[in-house]
Amino acid sequence: MISYKRIINKTEDYIEEHLSECITIEALSRHLNISKYYYHRIFTNNNNETIKEFITRIKMERSAIYLVVNQSISITDIALQYGYSDSSAYNKAFKKFFGISPTEYRKARNDKQ
Repeated sequence: MISYKRIINKTEDYIEEHLSECITIEALSRHLNISKYYYHRIFTNNNNETIKEFITRIKMERSAIYLVVNQSISITDIALQYGYSDSSAYNKAFKKFFGISPTEYRKARNDKQ
């Protein structure tokens, strides 16, 4: 049996490798070769966030960096690159997570540089 910490680390590794995809608990539990119910219980009991919140946080944090570093890439292309079906879904998730739109975030970060 693999340790809880190793499960969390393998979860993060999997997410990093599959940022452009829609990541599900089923895919993660298959990757770890444990049941999704057991995986959900382990993850939730050992973290302050759900698996979905964790996936969203990782995607939002990575995409926010990408927004600032790659000015020439459109927000739609970034949305698709991080597994969102369109820019509208990405904008909604981004605004919910950061409190501002990706465009506002990009502009604010550029103004600081």
